[in-house]
Amino acid sequence: LSIKMSKDLLVRTQWSKMMLAKRSLLSRPQVRPAAFRPRRAVLVRASGQPAVDLSKKVEDAVKDAEEACSKGTSQQDCAVAWDTVEELSAAVSHKKDAAKADVTNDPLEKYCQDAPDADECRVYED
Repeated sequence: LSIKMSKDLLVRTQWSKMMLAKRSLLSRPQVRPAAFRPRRAVLVRASGQPAVDLSKKVEDAVKDAEEACSKGTSQQDCAVAWDTVEELSAAVSHKKDAAKADVTNDPLEKYCQDAPDADECRVYED
């Protein structure tokens, strides 16, 4: 009986939170839910600059977003600023993933490029 009551209370709590969220969206029609917000594309070009510069851009974007949200400007400006932070963070992540996936970063691959006849680099086919 106590388990049933706690589950019922949990369901009621989640329902009330959902209803509060819906009411707050209806009372502020200028703020759209994230699913309906238009997406912006950020062009990130590969350059010879180290990843530290991108990290610096992320830090600056976070500061700008915090300032935009604390100034009391519109919610859309705040959302746009945080979208920029999200896009820059994704760019940093993609750059790290690309560096890991790069075959030339593998020490064995580098060795095999320098010494293709070594025993470790031979490929046998049936």
